[in-house]
Amino acid sequence: MSFQIMRALGHSIPTNLVERDAYKAALDIVQFAHDKNVLMSYPKDFWCTNQHLPTELEVFPAHGVSASWLPVDLGPRSLEEIYSLVTNSKLNANSGDSHGLTYLMHLLNILQKIIWIGPVKFSSSKPCTVGTSKLAQMLCKQSQCECEITIVGSTACEVIKNESNSLSSFNVLENASVVWEFLKEQKLPGVMSLNRAYPFEIDWSVAYHDASQPLVVDIGSGNGLFIRGMAQNRKDLNFLGLEINGKLVRRCLDSVHQSGIRNAYFIGSNATTTFRSIVSSYPGELVLVSVQCPNPDFNKPENRWSMLQRSLIEAVADLLASKGKVFLQSDVEAVAMRMKEQFLQYGKGKLHLSHDQYNIRINGNAWLEENPFGIRSDWEQHVIDRGTPMYRLMLSKSTGS
Repeated sequence: MSFQIMRALGHSIPTNLVERDAYKAALDIVQFAHDKNVLMSYPKDFWCTNQHLPTELEVFPAHGVSASWLPVDLGPRSLEEIYSLVTNSKLNANSGDSHGLTYLMHLLNILQKIIWIGPVKFSSSKPCTVGTSKLAQMLCKQSQCECEITIVGSTACEVIKNESNSLSSFNVLENASVVWEFLKEQKLPGVMSLNRAYPFEIDWSVAYHDASQPLVVDIGSGNGLFIRGMAQNRKDLNFLGLEINGKLVRRCLDSVHQSGIRNAYFIGSNATTTFRSIVSSYPGELVLVSVQCPNPDFNKPENRWSMLQRSLIEAVADLLASKGKVFLQSDVEAVAMRMKEQFLQYGKGKLHLSHDQYNIRINGNAWLEENPFGIRSDWEQHVIDRGTPMYRLMLSKSTGS
């Protein structure tokens, strides 16, 4: 892996160590690190074994590994650089990644936090190379300096156990596959269960002037234009924006505070996993849920419906008051159709289309011609200004559901 990163950085590497299919992925990683101003550190030397004489070992610089030699462990210069990154982390807000060989050894050293995933050598390397052991010794020393260290993977955990008298100063996670899923932002069933079982602790009386008023929730509230406009028009309702982008949430909270709006509030959260726990703790009725243009990246249409998962739709159907409404809209017809199909499929038979609301047909499908609330989100306004249609629909919860 380290050689693919080195190649993407423009360094010459032995042709027998090139994985051509990995080149684009490596370039993407390097570009991402550059865009985020994150230092990437790669090995400067390796312990190598002779392919014809396996008992022979020699240290080669990373850019000068001979064809008949195979890198099997990090060399002394590489370990010195890792040690420098680890020990100087108090001085550097941005530290680096140190990539080992076939197994990924990833050091993320930011604000005195280190994550070590996997060994740094081939399993077949000789004991005398001791790269992994020396790294473990570094981390043991650093753990005594108020540095939070997490060790991931059974091999790395075994090494730490051998080098440390106590594991109490480490976070130890032997199941590396689960950690990878978490880092990739995949849904972990155990975490989702905890999110449902332990609701957010929200003081609704602080969030709203009157927490008994009916609640309107906008999922993926963005910059909050819709929520703020609605709150100013309908003082008899409370409005809640759920938005995963923490920076936008802080801006929205500052805005409503400066405007003196007491019936609007925003929470930074992934609504897919937290909608039920948040809304179930609200003392009043949930009367309206809106999902507008669900898209984290408008340049990738395949992402436009990624927000809507079955667990979220089921929570909406369960918590919505009788005769409560669900407002859906998108500037992409296929997305609006998919949202409609998902809500009807996963709504447990509690939701139906409000047919009397439809007064325009596009491509044979019935849609709301106008926004029934008279308040537009920023993206909706952008779509209207450019003269393209919005695809809107309203669902209602059956009486007695």
